[in-house]
Parts: sequence; structure tokens; C-alpha cells
Amino acid sequence: MSAAEPGTTASRSNRVIVRTAVRRFVVLSVVTLLVLAVGALLVCRRIAQDSALAEARLRGATLAGTVAAPLVDERVREQDPEAMASLGAVLLRSMEVGSISHVKLWTPEGRILWSDETELIGRTFDLEPVVDGLVGSTRTVAELSSLDKAENASERSEKELLEVYAGARDADGKDLVFEAYYSTGEMRAREHEILTAILPVALGGLLLFQVAVMPLAISLARRVERGELQRIRLLRQTVLTTHRERLRIARDLHDGVVQDLAGLRYALPVVAAHVSDAPEAAPARDTLEQAREILGRDVEALRSLLVDIHPPGLEGTAFRDAVEDLAERTRRAGPEVYVTMPDRSAWSIDVARVCYRVVQEALRNVATHAQAQNAWVDVAGVERQVRVSVADDGRGMPPGDPDDGHVGLRLLADHLEDLGGSLEVARRPGGGTLLTALVPADLPAGT
Repeated sequence: MSAAEPGTTASRSNRVIVRTAVRRFVVLSVVTLLVLAVGALLVCRRIAQDSALAEARLRGATLAGTVAAPLVDERVREQDPEAMASLGAVLLRSMEVGSISHVKLWTPEGRILWSDETELIGRTFDLEPVVDGLVGSTRTVAELSSLDKAENASERSEKELLEVYAGARDADGKDLVFEAYYSTGEMRAREHEILTAILPVALGGLLLFQVAVMPLAISLARRVERGELQRIRLLRQTVLTTHRERLRIARDLHDGVVQDLAGLRYALPVVAAHVSDAPEAAPARDTLEQAREILGRDVEALRSLLVDIHPPGLEGTAFRDAVEDLAERTRRAGPEVYVTMPDRSAWSIDVARVCYRVVQEALRNVATHAQAQNAWVDVAGVERQVRVSVADDGRGMPPGDPDDGHVGLRLLADHLEDLGGSLEVARRPGGGTLLTALVPADLPAGT
């Protein structure tokens, strides 16, 4: 990687982070404006409706108590033509002046004494509980009518009306119920007026606030991306330092302790050759032979440790060879290991090194803890990541924390999380354990 590439990548990352932050801010602002507009619309409709219903109740009570009820007497109750004509003339005139669509006068029994729809006069219907409760009082109720009652059959084409019921007493002191229907046109006009007055102020204020906050949002986004870039630089430096320290330890072990022990192992047969063949010298010869075997095992273990600390070159086909070597060492511990991965690695050596560590730690746990007969290693590219999965048919995870007691797994999980990847350990269907790691395919150099 050239010296110019990190700066170019960082600059490109800066622009992407800022654009993403600004885009999110704008989207959230638009969503907020829409929510506020819908909320304002609902509030304005509620205010207009409540205002219209209050006015309708007042008008209905006034018309019932001062106009309609005083004209109802025994002659109207007996449907006297002259009395009915007089009542009708007054009510029809009031309807024209008061923008009333329909009027009905009811007896407590549910019979219609008078209606502008003449075919309803004299018919009887069941009074709703809320209307029946007005009998004997001067209270009023108002609502938006759905026009679905039987007496509204001829009014359903009008879809929506303001319906007012008012209790009253006629000229003879008898109870009756006055019903009037008002058009919702005035209510909708008032709703539009309120909405026109409130919405521009509310949305305009929020829009100005967002315009004022936009520079702050951009500044915060830039601070976030600078922090993210600093974190990446620190991670790269930490990982590179760790890598160099592992290399130094491996070199010191190889050039020091391993060479000394290997030389001592080859010197022991020379010492043994100078030991007498006499029977009394047999213990000394046996001790020298045991020491040579122990040194051999220790030298082999140290060499394996060197490979663990600093893996061999992992470019191209070497990655699969290194994984096969891990599999072979695990086979010597008992389980059969099956490896599925590309013959030639298409990933950088940094990605291959992290994947190698995942396989190494997983197979070490299989050999040490799983009591498994078989294990399966699978390494494959998945979108912009490399998925490493190691499964076994052993005794499975213990209850509780899946990595409880396994320091290596916890350290590996933390390391992958720092790199932007993940590690998951779960029960394998059919028994055993399944370890799945996702490694970003674009790791920085030195990982």
C-alpha cells in the first residue's frame, strides 16, 4: 500500500460519513415534518368539529325551545291540517335562514309529529338510548351522523351531516324531542381556516429550526468521522505493534531456546555412548534416553508454538496448506477433520491471518474440550466478508456462557469485534458445537 492510499481512503471515508449523516438528518427532518403536518391536520379537524358541534347544539336548543316547541299543541298532535301547515311554514322558513338540511319533531313514544320529509310524518321508530334520555329535559346532544338509521333512508345520499337532538316541552307542557340536521360545509370551511392559520406557522418554525441546526449536524458528523478515523488508525497501529511483537518473540524463541534445546537433544546420544555398558549403568542410560525423548517432544511443541505465534506465509495456496496442517495436528489428537475452502486464497494475507487464527483456536478447542469424532472446517467468501465456520459432533456447549472458561475465544471475539467482524458460538443441529466467524474482507494492512 502506497503512502497516498490511506489519505485517499480516509478522505473518501470522510465524505461518505458526512453525506450519510446529512442524508439521515434530511430524511428524519422530512419524516418529522410529515408527522407534524398529519398531527396538525388531525388537531385542526378535531377543533373544527368540536366548535361546529358546540354551535349546532346552541342553535338546535334555541330553535327547539323558542320556535318549534311553542307551536306544538294538541291540534298538531292530532295532525290537524291547518296547525300542521302553520308549523311547517315556520319550520321551513327557519330551515332556510339557519342552513338546516332536515328537521324532525318526535314524541316520547318515537312517533314523528312533523318532518320536512312528509312521508315520515306519523311513522314510529325506536329511539336510541341517548335520544330517549333527553325526554323530559332541555338538554341537547350533537354528533356527526352516519345516516345509517332507519329514519335516515332518504338522507343517505348526503353522506355526512351534523345531527342535533334537543329535549323540549310543547305549548301544552308535554315532552317532545327536536331533531335537526346541519350541513358540514361550514365545519369543513372552518377546519380549512384553522389549518391554514396553524400549519404554516408550525411547519415554518420547524423548517427554520432545522435549517439553523443543519450546520451543527454537519459539524457533529465531521467530528464523528474524525473519531472513527482516529479509532481506525489506533487499531491499525495496535495490531501492527502486536504483529511485530509476535514476530520478535517467535524469532527469539527460534534462535535461542529452540536451538539450544535441539543442540542438547543431539548431544545426549554422545553422552550416552560414553556410559559404561555395565548393568549398574543401566539406570543412567535409561535416564539419558528419557531426557532425549522429553527434549524431542519439547522441541516439537516449541516449534508448533512458533507456528501458532507467527503463522507461515499465507499467500495463495499457502493459506489452505496452513489450514490443512492445523487439521492434521488435530487429527493426531483423535477427531477426523474435513476442510472445505478454495485451493488458492483470493483474500489479502491480513484477512488470511485472521481466518487462520479463528481455525486455530476453534480446532484447539475441538481437540481439547469437545470429545468429538469429527470436525468440519469451512472457509468461504460471503459478500464483503469471509465466513469461517468450524463444527464438531462432540459433547456440545456447556450450560451458561458458551465461552465461559475459554479465554482464547473471548480474546478472539474481542479482536474480531475491533476489526468490524463477529464471532458466534452456538449448538450445532444434531449435536456438538458450531463456531461461526465473519471477517471483513477489506482489513487494513498489518492486521
